[in-house]
Amino acid sequence: MRLNLAVVVAAALIALGLVVYKRPRLVNPVPSSDQSRSLSTRQASTPRLPAPHLSVSSAQVEPSPEGPSHTNLIARLLDGQELPKLSPEQVQPYLEKNHRSVESLLAAFHATDDRTFLQEAMEKYPADPRLDYVAWFRSQSPEERHQWLDAFKQSAPDNALANYLSARDYFKAGQNDQAVQELLAAAGKPIRDYSLDFVQNGEEAYRAAGYSDAAAKMIATSELLLPQFAELKQLTLNLADLANAYRESGDGASAQAALQMGLSLGQRLDDPGSLTLIQSLVGIALQRIVLNAMDPNCPYGDTGQTVQNQIDALTQRRAAIRVLAQQVDSFLPTMSEQDLISYFDRRKMFGEQEAIRWAASRHNPQ
Repeated sequence: MRLNLAVVVAAALIALGLVVYKRPRLVNPVPSSDQSRSLSTRQASTPRLPAPHLSVSSAQVEPSPEGPSHTNLIARLLDGQELPKLSPEQVQPYLEKNHRSVESLLAAFHATDDRTFLQEAMEKYPADPRLDYVAWFRSQSPEERHQWLDAFKQSAPDNALANYLSARDYFKAGQNDQAVQELLAAAGKPIRDYSLDFVQNGEEAYRAAGYSDAAAKMIATSELLLPQFAELKQLTLNLADLANAYRESGDGASAQAALQMGLSLGQRLDDPGSLTLIQSLVGIALQRIVLNAMDPNCPYGDTGQTVQNQIDALTQRRAAIRVLAQQVDSFLPTMSEQDLISYFDRRKMFGEQEAIRWAASRHNPQ
């Protein structure tokens, strides 16, 4: 029996805790005049330091050292089989052809689950941001994760993801001032998770092992891991808690600044051109975490809209994305090999949402 893509997407979101969660509203909501000035796309003021102490949130979930599950199991959709893994022997020609580069070693690791390749990459390329990112989420202890996060910040000083992940790590350790400083450092930087690199290199590894172009693209896309989303969800919950703590201490300005940080993160992830539907859905969920912590009747931005209006708009957009996911299930199994190749290439160039629309217009025009 084939899996339904909409069910896969929903299951992935439930695993990340991003579907049914509703954040308790602030004990003392930020006054509407403050919200209308701050909760928009504009830069907010800086939270006061030292930051207030946060109690341990019951919603926190410690991620598995090996990261969350696959994002999009298209290979299983097509033939109902488990995703194939390569043997260490199968990836050796690919590694030698690529001179055992960091890209090829990480692709070999993901394709085989053999940590020998990850260890080799750690020893040879400790200053490569892609290695530091993978080593972070594959770490086997909190101390090791912190070490690789520090390395990630050094190797990718212009990547906001390193700062966001470090902020989450500091919140987990109860070091709230350092967490706020990392969030401030993330402002103005792009977010890059190297997903395109991993998919492209994975395709090449499977193709070198004898898989067809279409099969290599499907497998590499299906094996993509996105461990950062669980962490960024927890970071947004930390910011909602921090805003509440600021408000309880009488500091409404810092509360609104903390909320703006969480809202900004969600807006940045909510990109129609993102490689996966999951990223857009996560971005919407993070915005909902912030907005659910507010008075729904307060103004939102300068457009005359309320917080509830924005929540409703996000709900509608989430529903539209889920409709796209359902469309895939109806036509993907019937696509030709060449059209499958075009579909996955379009995902990399234009994002999953646009690729689905292209496929739907081609294979299900009505």
